[in-house]
Amino acid sequence: MHARTARLVVATSLTLMLTLAGAAGARAQQPSVPQPIANAAAFEGSAEPVTFAGRASVASGKLQARVLDIAIQDSTGGLRVFSRTARVTVQAGDSVVASGQVKRYRGDLELVASQVQVVPGARRPVPARSLPADATLIGRYAGQLVRVSGRVVRSGFSEGGQWLRLRGRTDGRVDSVTVWVPANHSGGILFGALQPNDSLVATGIVTAYRDNADDPVVWQIVPRDAADIVVARHTRPVPAWLRWAVLVAAIGIAALALVGRHLARRQVRALRETDARYRQLLALTPDAVIVHTDGRVLFANPAAAQLLGAPDDATLVGRPLADFLHTDSAEVLPAVLSPEEVHPGEATRIRARLRSADGTTAEVEITASPCVYHTERAVVMLARDITAQLRYERDLHALALVDELTGLQNRRGFTLFAEQELARARRHGRVPVLVFADLDGLKHINDSHGHAAGDEALRLAGRALRSILRETDIVARWSGDEFVALMGEGGEVAAESIGERLDAALAALAPAGQEFTVTASVGTSTLDPELPLADAMERADAELYAQKKRERRSLLESGK
Repeated sequence: MHARTARLVVATSLTLMLTLAGAAGARAQQPSVPQPIANAAAFEGSAEPVTFAGRASVASGKLQARVLDIAIQDSTGGLRVFSRTARVTVQAGDSVVASGQVKRYRGDLELVASQVQVVPGARRPVPARSLPADATLIGRYAGQLVRVSGRVVRSGFSEGGQWLRLRGRTDGRVDSVTVWVPANHSGGILFGALQPNDSLVATGIVTAYRDNADDPVVWQIVPRDAADIVVARHTRPVPAWLRWAVLVAAIGIAALALVGRHLARRQVRALRETDARYRQLLALTPDAVIVHTDGRVLFANPAAAQLLGAPDDATLVGRPLADFLHTDSAEVLPAVLSPEEVHPGEATRIRARLRSADGTTAEVEITASPCVYHTERAVVMLARDITAQLRYERDLHALALVDELTGLQNRRGFTLFAEQELARARRHGRVPVLVFADLDGLKHINDSHGHAAGDEALRLAGRALRSILRETDIVARWSGDEFVALMGEGGEVAAESIGERLDAALAALAPAGQEFTVTASVGTSTLDPELPLADAMERADAELYAQKKRERRSLLESGK
């Protein structure tokens, strides 16, 4: 009787254990439940992937052409979704489910997605929320599609893109907000034709920007394409003094008519028409035109006012050009400042840097020639903004810093950017982390499957490394089958279990049916920021070599 009871207890226990194990397995296989977007900040920095679902407020290919960069919204908020690996086309209004890690890039919270899926169904466009031009209020709607209206204060270009400031009124207060178009934006938006005091309605995604951790957050709106910028020209009211001046001029002209000087009337009319044509031509010229004598402005067109950050061309008259000269150009510009230095019959051409009223700088090409302005000897200068041209030249130079096979930085590019990161680490007292990785058995892959397979293995390793590292980390193909990465602030935490994560990424990104397996050996070491880069790399390499030697000795001893 006791034996039968014991067998019954054992059988019941086994049945319960199998039931619990099955339930746990079922829970593990269930997909991650989408979280409300409003809770995204709670998952920032978590290594575990999190899922969000919402409607796409911007189509893929708008904010950036070569990567997936969209924004989604649900009833609780909005979130930017970024992925270098996802191969999916998203249209505005699509229902999207995305999974990945929540990170903050230059102050902007975004989901670095490892998986993005468009849910089949009808598209429902996301309506834009109308808000006043108040940066503080707009910051409450991060990642969402909003619409603001106001008057253009100023616009311009910087190294990272183009911008404009909108000014509006909220409850009697004068507020303003920035509209920002980054250089890698593919929406075909240009602010060059905008003028101060233009009435403008801008629609776009609310983003945050903060270059350093101790900088204030700047809230800005990124439009999706040119249709998001709607302009209505604003005509300023004619001042009373100008009306009186016109009236006096009219009386004078009428007096001349009474005198009967028909020839004089024709001459005045002809001169007036010629002056209007020249002024209209200069107003439509995209290059800045400045007439000056001994460095003091006598005339400027609207393009010059825009280049120098002045409210209008009239405010430049009488000002010294030295107010707008960058210190880097102090030695080359005297050649175009004096009528005595500019020779008749020939033009002087130089490249220089100008500083606008708001402190931004512009690279320009200046052509200067002597002229006579109202019987006074003067110099006419044409200044063409070549900032975009120089940026293109710098982009061509950057191509020499990229590994052609993997798309990562090459040794030269890594050295250049790592030197800059070490300088920042010295200033802020941080200790960067160096990661070395080399492919296992690349020669065997080349010998067994051909060099094309070896190249594919290197490309797979590059994609896997980029997928597990942060956007701010510097990743490069060092040489042959060796890769290297430099991790800045927070690198010690991000480097934990990097070997296991790299193996998982290599397995996940490997194409189906691949005939070979790609694995890698990984080691990490901290860099001494006080040492030159070459010495710090050499010391880190020695530490990693010693670490590998100890691991091999441990494996041999355990095998015994």
